[in-house]
Amino acid sequence: MNPIQTITFAVNTSKPGAEEAARYLAGIAQCEGAQTQITTQYPLPTDGLNGQDLCCVIGGDGTLLGVLDAALESDCAVLGINMGKLGFLATYTEQEAARDLPQLIKGNYAIADRSIVCCETQGGESVYGLNDVVLKETEGSGLIRLQVAANGNPVSEYHCDGLIFSTPTGSTAYNLSAGGPIIGPKVSAIAMTPICPHTLGNRSVIFDHSTEIKVATLQPGPCPRITIDGRVHFKSESNFPIKITIAEKRFRLMQNPNHSHFAIVRDKLKWGDPTIRSE
Repeated sequence: MNPIQTITFAVNTSKPGAEEAARYLAGIAQCEGAQTQITTQYPLPTDGLNGQDLCCVIGGDGTLLGVLDAALESDCAVLGINMGKLGFLATYTEQEAARDLPQLIKGNYAIADRSIVCCETQGGESVYGLNDVVLKETEGSGLIRLQVAANGNPVSEYHCDGLIFSTPTGSTAYNLSAGGPIIGPKVSAIAMTPICPHTLGNRSVIFDHSTEIKVATLQPGPCPRITIDGRVHFKSESNFPIKITIAEKRFRLMQNPNHSHFAIVRDKLKWGDPTIRSE
């Protein structure tokens, strides 16, 4: 891998010790010859990582989502440093980052290219998501009525509290809580999972990466709000029908070459014997 020459440390100031960790790690990086800068902007502006080789996010998985647009715009790699519990995306502790940063800067790292979901409204506005696109009823408004088609062919009508369209990265988030499947991170697919469907036969569906999914609202019924990676982006009938696809862009997540995705899954979900170790 190419050596790292420029690094931005994106800091979540609400995390105790995050700013101190950024200064400490920036000092290590400078000793290795890398140019560094520290920012507390959240989310980062779209051009916030232009000219950067690496963005070290210091906070957690939620903080990491805030650099997505900037990382996609600049094709910058992202390294997540977790200041709390172990994360699915922010997998380094401060101590591990301090230990490994010199080797990472020299080029001893692995890049996981994660699939990105794109949500496009009827008006042509597009938003990218690393985890998911969620269509959900507004509080207390009752079931929403949605019609889903794949590549122009009807899939089903859904009377439910909502629909989750998840990437493999987001499959262990809201999708999993709603009973959806866990998908390996290297798979390029979208999982559609209904939230509390009125019809018990409505189950999760996995679409391949080439599928164009269209979602329309059915009347009568309330208009759902659309959240992408946990942030509300759209809440108007004029946005429908929406189109959901796997984007051509990829999110470049930097990892330790010995990283094991399912070691984290086992830890987070308390699977099996806690003494299991990766080979």
